[in-house]
Amino acid sequence: MNFEARRFRKNTRTTVWPDIRATLKIIDPYSDKRKALTIQGRVNDLGGAGMFLLTDESVPVPAKADIIIDFDSGNSPELVLTARGEIVRRTSRGVGLRFTAIDMSDLQRCILARMNR
Repeated sequence: MNFEARRFRKNTRTTVWPDIRATLKIIDPYSDKRKALTIQGRVNDLGGAGMFLLTDESVPVPAKADIIIDFDSGNSPELVLTARGEIVRRTSRGVGLRFTAIDMSDLQRCILARMNR
């Protein structure tokens, strides 16, 4: 992200552990057949209002997404968080998402559990 984008960010996001993965389930808004897309990638940074997902996959912008964030590489089901969001930007590295529904207590629980491992 360039300096200008950081300067105008309303909410803070923090770089996370390199093994945190996420899966996006998206209904492609540009498909006349309402095709469902599954996008996977690594979470680069995360905050209460959104996240940036590193992925090489083609992702439509804008689009609504169901989000599954896995804080423990599939080893602990209790460290999986679900949320809803909107894809708000795309770069050559991945996509930025704004959360539209997330349980902040679940997010906090996952982060603290991961920190205390």
